Parts: sequence; C-alpha cells; structure tokens
Amino acid sequence: MPEETRLLLEKLDLSSDFLCSDSDTCLSDVHSSIAGDEETNSHSAVVPRTPTKKSVPQPVKLSRSKIPKISPYFPNPLIEPESCLPFPPIDAPSFGLIQEQLAHDPFRLLIATIFLNRTRGGVAIPVLFQVFNRYPTVEAMAAAELSELVSMMHSLGFQNQRAKKCISLAQTWLANPPTKGKRYRELHYPRKMDGRDISQDECIDDNDPRVAWEIAHLPGVGAYSLDSWRIFCRDELRGLARDWNGTGAQTSDFIPEWKSVLPHDKELRAYLTWMWLKERWAWDRETGERTRASEKMMRAARRGGVAHEEEGNWVLEMSPMKKVANGLT
Repeated sequence: MPEETRLLLEKLDLSSDFLCSDSDTCLSDVHSSIAGDEETNSHSAVVPRTPTKKSVPQPVKLSRSKIPKISPYFPNPLIEPESCLPFPPIDAPSFGLIQEQLAHDPFRLLIATIFLNRTRGGVAIPVLFQVFNRYPTVEAMAAAELSELVSMMHSLGFQNQRAKKCISLAQTWLANPPTKGKRYRELHYPRKMDGRDISQDECIDDNDPRVAWEIAHLPGVGAYSLDSWRIFCRDELRGLARDWNGTGAQTSDFIPEWKSVLPHDKELRAYLTWMWLKERWAWDRETGERTRASEKMMRAARRGGVAHEEEGNWVLEMSPMKKVANGLT
C-alpha cells in the first residue's frame, strides 16, 4: 500500500482493509446488481467489465399546449351553406345555362362540358370563349398545339387532361361525327349495368331496343356530357324537332328527350325542375315521377327568386320572409 494512502487512512482512523471487499478482489465500480451484469455468487469474484459511458442527461421536453381545433370565436363547427341557385320566372326566355346558348352547336357544347366539369361556370366560361376565339372550328381544335391549349386552360386545374380530351374529341369528331341512326355503348349509363350487352366497338341503329347513344364513342364524354347533349341536342340531331323544346316537331305526340333524362349535375337538375314547372309539374329528380304543382308553388315559380335543395330536389322559396330567415337574397 502506498505510504501516502496508509497515512491518509490513519488520519481518518480507518483500518487498512477498508479498500477491500469480503472477497479477495477489490470492489469494482460496477455493481453486480445492475441488470445485464454477468452472474456472480458471494464466493466468486466479480467479472471486471469495460466501464460504460455515463448517460448524458436528456433535455426535459416541455409539453406544448395543442392548438384547439375549434376556434373560441366560433365554438360551433362551420358547415357548408345550403346549396341554392337563382331561379328565373318560368316565363323567362331562358334559364341561364351555357348549354342553352350552344344547343345548336353540339361540338362546342361538348367542349363546354369538359370545361365545366368540376369547375364553377364563373371561372370556366371566360376561358371557354377565349379558347373558342383561338380555335373557332372543329378542324382548328383538332390541330391545336397541346402545350398552347394547356397554357390557356391552366387556371381551371386538370388542364393537361382537359386539353388532351378537347383535341382528341375534335379529331374523332372529324373522323366519325355523331350521326343519326348510329349509336354506341356508354357502359353504366344512364343506369348501372346498362350497355353490358353491347360490345365496345359495336354500333347499333335506331331500330335496336338496347340503350346506346350517338356521341358515346367520343373521347372525354361522360355522364355530364351525355346528359347535356341529350337534353339540348339529341332531338335536333335525329331530325325530330328544330330544338329541345319541340319546335317544329314532326309528330303531334312528340316527347322531347329532356323529359327522360335524370341528370346528376346540380344545375341540370335545377334546369329540368324549372322546365317541368313550366308545365305545372313538380318533378322528382331521383325517380322522374311528377305530381301536380300546387298553386302556392306555381306562384313562386312565376315570381322566380331562389331555390334550395332538400333531399336532392329543388324547392322554391315561398315568401320573402323565408328568404331573409335563411340568409338567401
């Protein structure tokens, strides 16, 4: 034992065996009671271990208060306002849809449906007429430069898909335009499973009872396009009348095509509600069933104003007081 150590022990009044354990081995700075140490017994030496690094104290994480999902200023969750549309009086010359303006130009009407699909009319229609000015004919659209058309449509979203559909539609229109007596499959339209009994490339004539449509072969044509075309263009294409209202109908028992359409689009449903009210019918857009409109409803229809959707159907506001109560103007 070093002399300095012995003198220190004497000064502290400690015996010389203080530095030794009960065993013959001096104490280690690692105790056997720590989990993971090698097994020992009271008569065996503690196996020396490489000293481990002392754990560095981790900084204490302060709990952050979560930002409330509900504003204290608006404790009730905000809900989407009622779907509502302005309804012109039933004696107005038009409802105000772009399809009414393009009814005698089926190609442009179908291009318009590509623009309007999932896009508000106030955003889509100005761009639509810029495109019409730049590409005034089917031939011009068919030869359009994709990048230029995409650039013109960039504000609408999905501009690449829309531009490709417009160009492909024009090219197919030139090669195989819609023709009376040539109908093509549109799978699951107008009802699920419709069209399964017609092959993809099959063309059927007007004598065939199966469901098929004259524009279903065109690229970019879906349910919204087909509904719009059937309502506004099909009678004229088939030579049954000069317009969708039955003007110049060939027979006295002529029934316009729009009366058999059950569209999913909100504005098309509103338009057909308005059209049926002209004939004093309240129309159910799910079933197509009609009931005679009450005098109260007809007074509202003649006055026009605002309508809102209830359970999928359009209901005209009945009085100015109700409009104010609902926040509708």
